[in-house]
Amino acid sequence: MHSFTTKRLLIRPFIQEDESLYCQLFIDEKVMRHSGGVIKLEQAQKNFANSLKAIKKKKKSVFNWAIVEKESLEVIGFQALSWLKPSHPPKPNKEEINQVEIGIMLLTKANGKQYPEEAMGALMEYAFNYQNIDRINAFYASKNLATKRFLKKLQFTFEPTLQPTRAENGYQYFDKPQWQQRLITNVID
Repeated sequence: MHSFTTKRLLIRPFIQEDESLYCQLFIDEKVMRHSGGVIKLEQAQKNFANSLKAIKKKKKSVFNWAIVEKESLEVIGFQALSWLKPSHPPKPNKEEINQVEIGIMLLTKANGKQYPEEAMGALMEYAFNYQNIDRINAFYASKNLATKRFLKKLQFTFEPTLQPTRAENGYQYFDKPQWQQRLITNVID
């Protein structure tokens, strides 16, 4: 796991000092209203401890990063890559792909500043270039219009036939060929 930067953000692996803010976000009703609801403080603390263990073991299950605003040096949120298990049993004639779920949580005061696009764009680049990911998946609550907007800005693919059967959930993906094409287009433009 590496740290990386964008124009306005430092994205670094979790450290112990991030626990308080991590827990604050997971027990905040406003933050969690579109993310499955709040969890108990004890569960948030346990999840954080497990995240630190995974980082130390370099185990590809879940990687978590703190998002730090460079100007203020304040941690404004977190993002993660969660490795998805291959489908069982494997489908005939279908090659298994290395895929992850991406997620982000920000303090409410960080909203409206286009931080999700900046942070997740950098995390996508890291995933494709350093973790050899083939596909990045985004699962979200359909009511979460902000997530829909920034996924559209990041050019995630929305396919109606792949939507979950429950109307309150949404799904989009971005794959490595899309990423490579976008890089080629940026160089040509």
